Amino acid sequence: MKLFYNKAVQLCLLILLSISYSKAQTDTLIAERLNEVVVNAFGSQATQLRTTASVGLLTPKVLARYSPTTWAAAINTIPGVKMEERSPGSYRFSIRGSLIRSPFGVRNVKFYWNDIPFTDASGNTALNAFDYQAIDQMQIIKGPGSSLYGAGTGGVVLLRSNGTSSQNSISQSIGFGKYGFYNQSTHIQLGNTSIQYGHTEQKGYRNHSTMARDAVRFNTQLKAGSNGNLSLLGMYSDLHYQTPGGINLAQYQTDPTLARQATPTLPGSETQKAGIYNKLFMMGLNYNVELTKSWTFNDFANPFITNYEKRDEQGIGGRNVWSNKTTFNKAIIHWTSGFEWQYGKSAQRNFDNNKGVPDKIQTSEDIKSFNLSAFSQLEATLKPDLTVSAGLSYNTLKYNYERFVPLPYSKEKKQFKGIISPRIAVNKVIDRNWSVTAAYSEGFSPPTLQEVRPSAGGFRTGLNAEKGTNTEINLRRIGENLAVEVNLYHFSLRETIVSRTDENGSEYFVNAGKTNQNGLEWNISYILPFKLSNNSTFKVWTNGNSINYRFKDYMRGENNFSGNRLPGIPKFMQATGVDASLPYGFAIYATYQHQDYVFLNDANNVKSTPVNQWTARVSWTKNWTPYLYSEISASAEKVNAGIYSLGYDFNAFGGRYYNSSPKNNLWAGAKLVWHWPSK
Repeated sequence: MKLFYNKAVQLCLLILLSISYSKAQTDTLIAERLNEVVVNAFGSQATQLRTTASVGLLTPKVLARYSPTTWAAAINTIPGVKMEERSPGSYRFSIRGSLIRSPFGVRNVKFYWNDIPFTDASGNTALNAFDYQAIDQMQIIKGPGSSLYGAGTGGVVLLRSNGTSSQNSISQSIGFGKYGFYNQSTHIQLGNTSIQYGHTEQKGYRNHSTMARDAVRFNTQLKAGSNGNLSLLGMYSDLHYQTPGGINLAQYQTDPTLARQATPTLPGSETQKAGIYNKLFMMGLNYNVELTKSWTFNDFANPFITNYEKRDEQGIGGRNVWSNKTTFNKAIIHWTSGFEWQYGKSAQRNFDNNKGVPDKIQTSEDIKSFNLSAFSQLEATLKPDLTVSAGLSYNTLKYNYERFVPLPYSKEKKQFKGIISPRIAVNKVIDRNWSVTAAYSEGFSPPTLQEVRPSAGGFRTGLNAEKGTNTEINLRRIGENLAVEVNLYHFSLRETIVSRTDENGSEYFVNAGKTNQNGLEWNISYILPFKLSNNSTFKVWTNGNSINYRFKDYMRGENNFSGNRLPGIPKFMQATGVDASLPYGFAIYATYQHQDYVFLNDANNVKSTPVNQWTARVSWTKNWTPYLYSEISASAEKVNAGIYSLGYDFNAFGGRYYNSSPKNNLWAGAKLVWHWPSK
């Protein structure tokens, strides 16, 4: 009660600052015009109309329409992209079906943070280490990005935290919601130096689903010589969350808030105090120098990464990029080449779990991983309306494994032979506002450390790398008020990696033959021409995708699953919304989302129910002086579904597929910002 009282007092103080007096309002909600967004995919800076890639954009304006608690709500409106949170802090992230490899964590999607590799040497990404407000924007590249971003078939995500500004600022925000949610964030910007601290905690909807995280993010930029810039980027995150585990249908129907229940042979999650403790420290350096007017050199380095999650991991890596821009016979030629490398060492220890206390040791193993990618890409603007891009990369990965317990001692290696992955794309602008893009790409995705070394221990030397080919065509119309984008693609994957669980609930992975993945994606948005005031705008939009993802040549024992749909991927998803910025600083955002049912196993004999979801957010922004403004907001969510889960467990032993989520939720928050010009 005392803790709730203190939080309520903090929020009331910020609200009082927002309403203590009235003066002339200068609306800070400026309309984001459709043709102003710059896409940085594949090393070029192009408008949405001229980019040669299929990219989902999460700008600050898009993120502002959702409650500042998780990125999932915003990400799930991007066609072909899905983020799940099985319980608070337990994230999964997929692009065009890559979720089948991720019973937990983020895999087969490569993440970069301010151009520095954030995915570690073994292919895992600690996305849950970030505080929500540490990231200002995302650019999500769909399909294989191996030609410039190393091994992977799922896609690439470019995260951005702004570190430079023409203004100094100090901001403080707090928020709270149902199920014990509480968040506070402090951000200090002094010229080229930015420091942000965030604390989040949540009791959770289900039993045994508490989460707490403290995270600090900083970045700064310094002048290095006459033509160079040196950027320093770092973060420290301390995360703990309980893992309630999946339950079966009968248990869900009895009480969806249950954690995993005991069986005749195994205790339940609460008894065992199942959970994750994750401490991560990362530092990155970015050195950029303009050698001449046409040549640029970038050196990105990850000097130190430490991750503790019932294991100890250290890693180091770097990315070097050479870029040249020149003109030849009126054509603009942009050549990008470089290499990326990472090394990691992981000490894995498994113990008997005596009600949350480590007991007798089960396994003691060390795994070293090393990956290398060399790449080169040529992009040519042959005419003002014609751009051609061609690139390829060489990718390789090696694991060295040592087992100390159980005896006898053993030592093994697994090396995935180097493979060349090409990408070719052509973009043609038609009549200024229209463009057509055609692209072909190949991807190479070796298993991650957590796949070659499953949760119960051991080393799966027989697990092969995925290899995929992607062909797509894209039609765009980008105007002052109307934006339309339609993608049609075919993705073929060989040696598909899928997850399994055994009778003890431990995950392991196998190759599942081939898959054929066909999809149609669309984005349509329109800014209405009428206004209530100079600063008011009305925007309506609808996004969605229709897919047909099926196994091909997939045998599991005597069962033939060829032709079955891939589990966990809805055949149809659609999101429609209205954004209204109104006079006097008010803004209203409303979204309706529909998701078709998904199959929960490879046999396609168990499925979920369809989901209809409504979300809304109302905010009020007030400028008190030229240097001080505040914002208060409230958000709500309502779900209509027979079974509702933000992340099922696929192919789960004993039918424990269900990680239930609340069907209604509420949040409220306030923010105060003081800013002044930099000298």
